[in-house]
Amino acid sequence: MDVIDLQSGVERALDALFADRLALLCGAGLSMAPPSCVSSAAALAWRAKQKYDSTYGPSRPPLAESIDDQAEFFFQRGELADVYLRTYVDHDAFAGEPNDGHFAAADLLLTGGIGTAVSTNVDTLIEAAGNLLFGHVGVGVSRDKVAALPPNKSPLFKIHGCWSDPAGTVWAAGQVAVDPIKTRLAEGAAWLTQRLLDRDLVIVGYWTDWDYLNEVLEQSLAAVSPSRIIVVDPCDTAAFETKAKALFELGQRATSGFFHVQESGAVFLNQLRIDFSRSMLRRILHSGSATYSDHTGSLPDPAWLEPASTDARTLWRIRRDLEGALPSEPAKGHQPVEEPLLGMTLLQLQAKGATPEDICWNLGGQRVRVLRSVNRPLHEVEAAYARETAPIVAPEYVIAVGAEALPLPPSIARGASTGTIVRGSPIKWRSRPDAIAELGL
Repeated sequence: MDVIDLQSGVERALDALFADRLALLCGAGLSMAPPSCVSSAAALAWRAKQKYDSTYGPSRPPLAESIDDQAEFFFQRGELADVYLRTYVDHDAFAGEPNDGHFAAADLLLTGGIGTAVSTNVDTLIEAAGNLLFGHVGVGVSRDKVAALPPNKSPLFKIHGCWSDPAGTVWAAGQVAVDPIKTRLAEGAAWLTQRLLDRDLVIVGYWTDWDYLNEVLEQSLAAVSPSRIIVVDPCDTAAFETKAKALFELGQRATSGFFHVQESGAVFLNQLRIDFSRSMLRRILHSGSATYSDHTGSLPDPAWLEPASTDARTLWRIRRDLEGALPSEPAKGHQPVEEPLLGMTLLQLQAKGATPEDICWNLGGQRVRVLRSVNRPLHEVEAAYARETAPIVAPEYVIAVGAEALPLPPSIARGASTGTIVRGSPIKWRSRPDAIAELGL
């Protein structure tokens, strides 16, 4: 197991992403990072014990301290779902605000950059992050559920169940030995064996104080043979073999390397998302380089070909604009695209002195936003974006590259008492040819 730094780990993961080889395994540590701060097993167990012991006092033996023993106690009594999960486990315990790691996982699942994700968490924070990115992450708790997802949906396989169905979640060791959990886990393990074959697997947040989860994980991954494994956790590398035996043995089976990045999983995934976005934008800029040179007779400044360094959310919004996603759609692509006119437009703005500002370009004090809108009438593009949540600082111009400004009947072009489609907005919507002429590009 080799220790590598954050950037080296991200670079390996990014290579796997563009080669359609990237898979993700995330554990409880991911959801314990701020601002999510989902409760640990120890905290849940302590609250359950306090409630149980104060309810019955000395009339009954005190409840065990560990969550594994508590769950097993109620399972053997046939009261796991109806009593323990219903009465002693806070139903809001797994709620929270998605953190950067959840947003990164959701974004990369929605784009297909992560081909398969496996989670040992029962919370729905990755799914919640996906909703905020305008997409629905494909989720399943069994082989049949994930196998039934559309072929263009990257699955999130939740091997311990989901809190949307508490009765179907795995909490006690006894559940693993009997149906329906026994069969569900066996079928899931077979599916994972094929799905993760020769994939590069990034493991984040694997530390857990839920001992039975490690047993379930070991069963699910027993026959998996990945190509490369990157473990991301701030832990001491030397402790990995003893504290996560199943994952260490999995790493020993990796054919192309077993690496450890001593960093938070949320930090790692967020940086991967940033580098992915920058790579996508860089490819668009470079795709316009030759066209720009042919048009102007000179090479673009190398600095213009490098995307501005910014936060993950801003890069995601820019990526959606240049991909052509409508206001209610997620970013969907994970392979770099060749868009010469789109790239050339961005280079021409910079040649005129424009500088990046949020999702726009500041050109002499005027903010210019660039969208990809191939083969669409300009007025329809404007109408679609009229329903978009207004940005904090609206642009003065929107260049819809690929859209065509069609002549419209006066009743549409000038608008009626209900407002106008083309001229009713203070934002100036322009096709690329009109913007080039009006802005002097």
